[in-house]
Amino acid sequence: MALRHWFEVRDVEAEQRRLGILPARSGDRSYDKGLRPLALTTLPPQLVRLKPDAPMVTLHYMQDIYDDGVLRADPWRWWFAWIAIELIARSGPDPQGERARRFVLEDPSLEIVRRQASRWLAAAPARILAVQERLSALVDLALDEADSPGRTIAERVRRSVANLDLTLAEAMASEAGRVSASITIRLAERARRG
Repeated sequence: MALRHWFEVRDVEAEQRRLGILPARSGDRSYDKGLRPLALTTLPPQLVRLKPDAPMVTLHYMQDIYDDGVLRADPWRWWFAWIAIELIARSGPDPQGERARRFVLEDPSLEIVRRQASRWLAAAPARILAVQERLSALVDLALDEADSPGRTIAERVRRSVANLDLTLAEAMASEAGRVSASITIRLAERARRG
């Protein structure tokens, strides 16, 4: 798929080493320790952007990445778009976004991303609403389950909220799935017209 060609991808940690925020190699003391707090970032593991010479049609495919009515483009949405394009290129269309969602939730290479999902959350205040909705659903589920014998409502709510890391990872994966579904829809539109 030619769309893959128009993405420029750089590793965040490598960029931080290049800029002197992190040591260039083990034992290196030449980096600026005052910049060290910048190493704790809300960025995804790779910085993804469209190349400057990308054709205008590429921007059409990425229309919902720029703004889906809820979230405006940020580094995470571009990262999700890159993942979606790679998955679509390898496995075909992802109209429901389920393949991208499962990839973000289950792929072993993204374990560190799932453990640090708070970085994703911190990158855009609108994401807090998505997480609040998920937590509300967990509480509702806990209240529904409370009718069964054995646990109190408080125990069920506590158990649901104790899995906050999973809740964040699922919300992040849902956003990745929406991005993938959006790109699939745009590609299908283009194929119908072409």
